[in-house]
Amino acid sequence: MINKSLITNLVSIFIIFIGYFYKDEHSFIFMTGVFALSGSVTNWIAVHMLFEKIPFLYGSGVIQDRFEDIKMGIKNLILKELFSVTQINKFLLDNKEVASEKIIEK
Repeated sequence: MINKSLITNLVSIFIIFIGYFYKDEHSFIFMTGVFALSGSVTNWIAVHMLFEKIPFLYGSGVIQDRFEDIKMGIKNLILKELFSVTQINKFLLDNKEVASEKIIEK
């Protein structure tokens, strides 16, 4: 199955080939393909290193190693920032008229 990363790499390589043949007139096409391919490969390596443990490479697999800490951090962030008493009160006060209109309509 073809994934988005492979499609991005293939499109970048295609742009490089097109730019290579029109290098004299439009060198920016070639450079666009080179930069797109290098960015795509860099992102692929970075994401791979976040989720997969690579032997003898410090820092790889950090998501795997710290999954519980990350999960608790996200939970605390959501509960403290989005569902705090002040945020809920602010939301209810800002939407007071909208909520009462819907109740009256029913």
